[in-house]
Amino acid sequence: MTRTSLASMVLLCVVMFSIAPESHAESLTDEMAALNARWDAAINDPNPDALLPMYSSDARLMPPGAPPATGPVAIRDFFAARGKSVRDHRLQLVDVLEIGNYAYVSSRFTALLVKDGGETTRLSGSTVKLYEHQIDGQWKIKSHMFVRE
Repeated sequence: MTRTSLASMVLLCVVMFSIAPESHAESLTDEMAALNARWDAAINDPNPDALLPMYSSDARLMPPGAPPATGPVAIRDFFAARGKSVRDHRLQLVDVLEIGNYAYVSSRFTALLVKDGGETTRLSGSTVKLYEHQIDGQWKIKSHMFVRE
């Protein structure tokens, strides 16, 4: 093997290894953005049953000013109790950090809160979700916290 071909192979390996992690990170970011859109669709429909498969069996929701809800059914019930009071919910992905079989995802949200009588209030805040990569390849929410501004 010549020095030129060896140098070319080394350069190719450096390029491949520097691109691969970035491509994986972009792919995970795209996947988390799609999960945010799916979550928004369930809340905006409103179809709280659509939330059930998004949460792991031991998931925990920690909402501000309310006791934690554990498990997909309790989490669904928490959001179902809000009925149609939350509208036009939008999550905007801020950061994704993958750590082994987990992904830490922070997002900003905006929504309209419709009170009795039809009065609306604009809400905004932040949400943090810890996703767990499942054996079947899906990402499911294991921990979910949100705060309003």
